[in-house]
Amino acid sequence: MVQIQRPVTAIAAAGVALAEELSLQQSEWTGTPAEFAVSLDELLDQLIGAEQRAHPWHEVEFGTIHRQAMHQLLGKWPSQDVSERVAATLQRAWVSGVRVVPEARASLATLRERGIRIGLCSNAPFPTDLMYEQLDRLAIRQYFDAVLFSSEIGWRKPDPRVFAELLARLTLPASSVWFVGDEWEADIQGARAAGMRAILAPGAGVPGEEAEGLGQWSDLALLIDRAVAP
Repeated sequence: MVQIQRPVTAIAAAGVALAEELSLQQSEWTGTPAEFAVSLDELLDQLIGAEQRAHPWHEVEFGTIHRQAMHQLLGKWPSQDVSERVAATLQRAWVSGVRVVPEARASLATLRERGIRIGLCSNAPFPTDLMYEQLDRLAIRQYFDAVLFSSEIGWRKPDPRVFAELLARLTLPASSVWFVGDEWEADIQGARAAGMRAILAPGAGVPGEEAEGLGQWSDLALLIDRAVAP
């Protein structure tokens, strides 16, 4: 549905705001504000990745990890308020690196027009309010009847609690839900275990197992038409 590329230029540009927020000159940081922003973003990735590998189904405590990363770079612990403002600045910079696939947007609009309930379920450790803000800035939140990020409940796909919560928000039985995803274990196996019909998104690879897949996003409406045809 979206294509994501690390927006290094935008992250570096955010360093100016971070320098004012953190008084970098009074810390152990010796580089430029731009270098600090990029280094903080990269360190967050490393720390989050390590924690997720250690506990694959349990979502990380982002606030704690963010303060830890800032401490490593600054040599001092930031307050929670400062850490949250810095996190928000970086996340807003990231929006420029996210692109909604035009065909996916068109497919969402088509399904919405037909009255089909649509949900979004994503493994995302970042603060929920910032993720909802991203959806608004990308102009796609209006397509969804239910949205669920792993940071809201503390568990990551394929944990069954994630799918159970999604179904509850959609107010639909698993047997009537089609789950489109691009990760084999998290999306396909997780959705199947929850009783949903699991479909690989366009361009997603298949690790040697049979799986229904979309060649392009418009195929989803065609599949639904065939499923409901008399």
